[in-house]
Amino acid sequence: MAVDPEWIEDLFSSFGHVRLKRMFSGYGVYAGDFCIALVIAPGFCFRVDAHTRSEFEAAGAKPFTYGKQGKVITVQKWWAIPEILLDEPDEITRFARLSLQVAQRLPPKKNLPPKQKRPGRKALSKPET
Repeated sequence: MAVDPEWIEDLFSSFGHVRLKRMFSGYGVYAGDFCIALVIAPGFCFRVDAHTRSEFEAAGAKPFTYGKQGKVITVQKWWAIPEILLDEPDEITRFARLSLQVAQRLPPKKNLPPKQKRPGRKALSKPET
């Protein structure tokens, strides 16, 4: 799905400032530090959780799916909205706000230290003679 980044930014203008980051074959759409949308094949996908799923279902959105090694993988936390909604800036704003709420409810990512050597493994030393 080849899209113009300026078009994406314009589409989200009613929502507010967004930042785009190249991802996969498209873009991640960020509000501050939160990724709220993916613009990739099959289209626009927003974050969904148990609190927001019914609103996405009512709009005709479907879980994001992709093919891998001959299987269809379904990602329940990202839902693709119908293409017709791309002509409705108010709907994009509504879904962006819902998606931001989902992202804000997620637990914070842990800042893990770099991998260290596993303790307890010592090199064998030669016996002293």
